[in-house]
Amino acid sequence: MLKKIRTTISGDEYWDSKLKKTIFVPFGQKVPNEEFDEETGDSKNEGVEENQEGREDISGFTISELKEYAASKGIEIPKEITKRDDIIEFLS
Repeated sequence: MLKKIRTTISGDEYWDSKLKKTIFVPFGQKVPNEEFDEETGDSKNEGVEENQEGREDISGFTISELKEYAASKGIEIPKEITKRDDIIEFLS
């Protein structure tokens, strides 16, 4: 969930509570999460963020979140793949 924390001369800063880091968005660019509520400064949902190439950023997911994500996309993860990094590589 994104929450606006500060406006600077060159853009806005947001706190991403899911990734536990600050995100800087220069003026003229959109907030990474499309469903951001300008009035409250919070994002409306905690959906999957897309990186600049238009691909979804799943690098911060836990194993169970990765399995849920794969199921929602109709992807079956083989039983041999058990490590988080291997699952991310498989889904990429």
